[in-house]
Amino acid sequence: MFRLVPELDAGDVLGRLDYDIPPAATAADVLDALAHRGSYLLAETVDAVADNTAQAHPQTGEVTLAPKLVLEDARLRWDEPAEGVLARWQGTTPEPGAFTTVDGARLKILALRPADRDVHLPPGRIAQEGRDILIGTGSEPVLVERVQPAGRGAMGAADWWRGLRADEPVAGS
Repeated sequence: MFRLVPELDAGDVLGRLDYDIPPAATAADVLDALAHRGSYLLAETVDAVADNTAQAHPQTGEVTLAPKLVLEDARLRWDEPAEGVLARWQGTTPEPGAFTTVDGARLKILALRPADRDVHLPPGRIAQEGRDILIGTGSEPVLVERVQPAGRGAMGAADWWRGLRADEPVAGS
């Protein structure tokens, strides 16, 4: 919590919460955890302000901007390394909703994780390995677990794959 002043990122800090983001957490997971923990911080800080025991500390660091995410921010870029693809997916899930296109149709990616496989796929190339659906990135492939095709409900990636009518589908096409 901080005091509002006319300058950007300049008000005194009255309460602080440190939180280490778990490696596979989505934006929704982080928001939920911070909302829960932040409610306790808010109550403690309001009580301290009311009791006149709150200690104000000046903010440090550079001014930061956090513009609202737009749909295009959620488009997965398969030429990025897997780490970047996963980070973009985590930061835009569930809103605005990470997506790609396949044969011109939008496909929301609902569950994605590192493939942990020694397989090479060109960026955007979609392939099935056993029961898993992989998509190539700029480095190693990622494993797609759940998707939502345009106009349809959520489904397992393997179910979507079985219904796909393409010889060599490419994400982002």
